Amino acid sequence: MTQIGIWKINESESELANGLELSKDALIRLSKRRSKVHRKGYLAIRKLLKSHNIQPLNHKYDKNGAPYLTDGRHLSISHSKDIAAIAISSKPVGIDLEYFHERIVRIAPRFLHPKESSDLKKNKDIHYLSQIWTAKEALYKAFRKPGLNFSKQILIDPLEDNSKKGIGSIIYKNNIKKYKLYFRYFDGFCLSLATTKYNK
Repeated sequence: MTQIGIWKINESESELANGLELSKDALIRLSKRRSKVHRKGYLAIRKLLKSHNIQPLNHKYDKNGAPYLTDGRHLSISHSKDIAAIAISSKPVGIDLEYFHERIVRIAPRFLHPKESSDLKKNKDIHYLSQIWTAKEALYKAFRKPGLNFSKQILIDPLEDNSKKGIGSIIYKNNIKKYKLYFRYFDGFCLSLATTKYNK
């Protein structure tokens, strides 16, 4: 089973911090976030964890900086501007969200696989590029091995506009691993979830 939580950040930092128990490690991580937006995003993630009955000491980070839960469940987090999200699952999971913005057109060549960029019209489509980008970020988080090349090692099967489901592949050490993808669209942003290996 996979649980998703989304937090719309309308509160001040002090309001977000109210009622939270932050460990020494958490306070250090918070202090390293110099941007108010990032600090509020961090606190909103903590609020989401608390709302899902995750105790402060049960949430940690591995050597690569990826979050995990000490009870054996898998955790993924994402934050963009005034939105924060978490995914908790019994199996590997990745979540990512991104606001639709024109900048993604400029960086698209860095993350598009040749098979994803064959349609020149879609290469300028902010909605499509956001689907691909968030899906790849979610896959990267689910796979949990640093250093993947997004344009060569992560491939998203063809998507329709407003697709709710998809399939993503990770090419790693001559093997191809497939994952299920789920998409949700909100006011101004796209959310992608990658979970459980896909088997035909």
